[in-house]
Amino acid sequence: MNPIDFHPDDLDRVISESERSVRALAGTLDELSLVTGQGESRGGAVTARVDAEGRLDDLRLAPRASRLELDELTEEIVQAVRAAQDDQARRLRDVIPPASFGGLSAEAVTRQFQDLQDGLSRQMNDRLDALETIRRRALSDD
Repeated sequence: MNPIDFHPDDLDRVISESERSVRALAGTLDELSLVTGQGESRGGAVTARVDAEGRLDDLRLAPRASRLELDELTEEIVQAVRAAQDDQARRLRDVIPPASFGGLSAEAVTRQFQDLQDGLSRQMNDRLDALETIRRRALSDD
């Protein structure tokens, strides 16, 4: 939006659109904080759960895991944790379908929103400065 073409009525529209976008983004961010993932090793001896940050939250070993060699058990654990992380990543994609943010990541959307806020703030400051200049001129003409 060109600051020269900016009208006060535009501010209400921009604010309303921004508020809707912020509410939608905040709701999505709340959902993201709840997304966990679960996975199981290929052999089924190990299951894992990761939290919303992708960190290991729970690890369960089936009774047959005690019969595995150490290297096999290690591999089963790695498989289960990776499966849980993959599940969490898939669930995250479900919460934020690429089309909902134009194919951008949440970080890119956040950056763009911050840029929008910064630009609006600069425009408002420029407008206030212009109004102050007009006020001073009007006072000096009296």
